[in-house]
Amino acid sequence: MKTILFLILIIICSFVDAQSKIEIKDAWVRPAAKHANSALYFTINNNGEVPDILVGAKSKSADLTEIHETFKREGNQMGMRAVKFIAIPAKSVVELKPGGFHVMLLDLKKDFRMGNLITTILHFKHAGTRKVNAVVKDSR
Repeated sequence: MKTILFLILIIICSFVDAQSKIEIKDAWVRPAAKHANSALYFTINNNGEVPDILVGAKSKSADLTEIHETFKREGNQMGMRAVKFIAIPAKSVVELKPGGFHVMLLDLKKDFRMGNLITTILHFKHAGTRKVNAVVKDSR
């Protein structure tokens, strides 16, 4: 019985460690009109000893929210595609930025005007959910 309790305590401590060590910084979204699409960018700092995985996102400001990556197609053309997750290694920084990973906000429910704050909930495998308030700004 002591062994089982000890294992449960280790699992709980691992979860708490992962949850407390994920930080989201520098979140911003592109301006866009209602019913158009936009993209959310930010930096994930994992200061913990446990790797994590960004597995999803949800925003009340869009009908659909997906994790995407930008990739090179044949002939040096760029494309985007949905991905199921983004790995966040322990003791690392992962940047979601134009031309790389990002969160797509599809079929916007309102205009995204410069200076607005857009709230999105990020879902991590170990750290749970993180609320992100991103400012609407131009990438320049």
